Amino acid sequence: MSQYLSLEDEDKKYFPDGVVPTLALIIRASSIIDGHCKREIAVKSYTERIPLTNQRGHLSYYPVVIVDEIRGRASHGWTGDNFFGPPQLEDMDVSALDLDKQIGTVICGSSPFGAAYNEIEVTYTSGWVTIPDKVKVACGLLVGLLAANPNSNVKSKKDFDFSIEYFSRNIITPEISDLLSEYELRFFR
Repeated sequence: MSQYLSLEDEDKKYFPDGVVPTLALIIRASSIIDGHCKREIAVKSYTERIPLTNQRGHLSYYPVVIVDEIRGRASHGWTGDNFFGPPQLEDMDVSALDLDKQIGTVICGSSPFGAAYNEIEVTYTSGWVTIPDKVKVACGLLVGLLAANPNSNVKSKKDFDFSIEYFSRNIITPEISDLLSEYELRFFR
C-alpha cells in the first residue's frame, strides 16, 4: 500500500490551505496516483520475461535501481539447431547485461555456445528511492479534492430510482495529470 505523504510537519507544505489531512485521505490519494500511473512510484521488486529482438529489449518499469537475477533462453542449442528440443532458461551473469537504468533498455550478449538469446527473465528492483516532489504535490492536491467533497465527481443524484450521474470517469484533473505524466507506465513493446 503506497503512502506518498505523511502527517509530519515536513509534508504540510504539500496540502492546500485549509485542508485537514488524514492518513485515510493520503492513502486514498496515493492509491489513485498508483492507478493513474499504472505502477507504484516507490521502490518495488519485479520479475519480468521479455522477448529480445536483435539482442535488445526493454524492461517495463524504470528507473531500474538494481538487477538481482537474469535467466536467458538461447535461440538454439549447442548443436546449432533444436534437435534436442528448444533450449531452457539458463542462469546468466548479471554483468552480461548492458542496461540503461534510466529508461530500462536492455542489450544482451550471446550464450556460452555463441547463440543469441531470444528471451530473458529479469528480476530487478525499480522505482524512486526518494518520492519526487511532483508526486507529492499531486498527492497533496488529490487530498485537497477528496477532503473538500468525498463525492466531488457527482453531477446529480436521484433517490427515487437510485441513479447517480458523474461529471467524468476520473478524479485526476489536467493539472494533476501533467504533474504525473513522467511517472506513468509506458510500454515500448
